[in-house]
Amino acid sequence: MKRFLTAIFLFSCGTCMSQANFSFSDSAVLSRLSRDVHILASDSFAGRKSGTEAEKKASLYIISCFREAGLTTAGTGDSSYLQPFPVASYTTPRDSNTLSIEGYQETILFRRDFCPAAYSANGLVNTKRYIMIDLDPARVPVKKMPRDTSASLSDTIRKAFQQGHSCVILYNEGLLAPVERRLLYARGKVKPGDGPVISVSPGIAAFLQKHPGANISASVNVLRSVSTCHNIIGSISNGAPYTVVVGAHYDHVGISGKGKVFNGADDNASGTAMMMELARYLKQSGDKTSNYLFVAFSAEEDGLYGSDYFAEHPTVGLQTINFMVNLDMVGRLGCEGKQVTIFGTGTSPYWRTLYKETPHPAFRICRMHGVNAFTDHVGFYQHGIPVISLTTGFHYEYHTTRDDAETLNYPGMADLTSYLEGLIHGSLKEGKVGFQKVAQWYDLSANFKIILRGIDHMMAVGMEE
Repeated sequence: MKRFLTAIFLFSCGTCMSQANFSFSDSAVLSRLSRDVHILASDSFAGRKSGTEAEKKASLYIISCFREAGLTTAGTGDSSYLQPFPVASYTTPRDSNTLSIEGYQETILFRRDFCPAAYSANGLVNTKRYIMIDLDPARVPVKKMPRDTSASLSDTIRKAFQQGHSCVILYNEGLLAPVERRLLYARGKVKPGDGPVISVSPGIAAFLQKHPGANISASVNVLRSVSTCHNIIGSISNGAPYTVVVGAHYDHVGISGKGKVFNGADDNASGTAMMMELARYLKQSGDKTSNYLFVAFSAEEDGLYGSDYFAEHPTVGLQTINFMVNLDMVGRLGCEGKQVTIFGTGTSPYWRTLYKETPHPAFRICRMHGVNAFTDHVGFYQHGIPVISLTTGFHYEYHTTRDDAETLNYPGMADLTSYLEGLIHGSLKEGKVGFQKVAQWYDLSANFKIILRGIDHMMAVGMEE
């Protein structure tokens, strides 16, 4: 099987230098969707972990499909279709970190009582000039989902050192929810400050608050590295005033500690395959009403870094983007009762009319007014761009080594692809689609069911296998 997939891969790369003429019969579409998923989700792609050789191998296959479809590059600076971006690896504290506090009688243990923060510089400090920062106010309000939390903390730390403090001490980090901690320590944005930054336990914080000016002595030693990841961008330029962006993340989580491959067939070879099939169709349709960008995002699994980077460094003017379609986990129609969930239905007043006018006889639509915080449309919404994000739902193979190509519903993917073709064409009759913010409760309402399913999933099968 591996030899067969490798042969397909090499054949595709060798034949995609000129645009192909595709058939869009049901059997042809079904065959291409299945082929693309089986290749991307094969063991030879090693789970498509961002910043690795496996990501590069997957990118080569996607580029070959873009070229075969006749897509051109769009503002990536060369003919590679690649948009590189840096992602800082997680800061790894070494065991040599120490902390002692004047007058504190108990033993201070590394990792239990203190740990260098991601913003910390390496070095030694022996000082009474430090500042304490309570992280509890940095908690994410339910009414909104700010994208500048890490920038605010970074600015606070930078100003503290500029004011002459020799050390910054963070506390109440344990009160932060995982999503809040992720925003606070966004890997793509965190840079070390000008001195030690240490997160301490509530007990240490309470002692320092009762004994202001107590001398502290610390040794900080953390290991950092930066990896380069790549978005893949293909364009259909029709000279139209506006552009539709169709995106899907192609990265997954790699290989387990036991050497098993997380193939990520549904998450998200399915969305990548559907995006590429839409590219073939829209290029060959001859419709000149809109321009199109097809973006395969990397580093989604690490924290939406690829889509965030594109939204902050777009290859076309943001004001010319009409709307964004995101495809994430679209290969398991039937796992939630033949239902397709669409997030972001409140981000444009036109969506309500469009959904009513676009037929979908093969499944029913569950419309979510808000924006799901855990996938790649978020950065576009934050820049005032209407979004449509589709998924066929949660299942027990999610983020396990059982998310394989054989588990997907390919006829369901073909039906959803046909629906999207109608949805995109229908939207172009409107011209520029209007944007509107969703209600203040969107973050909770959009994510509540997903959170419950995730808890159920983890209780049932665990997180690794």
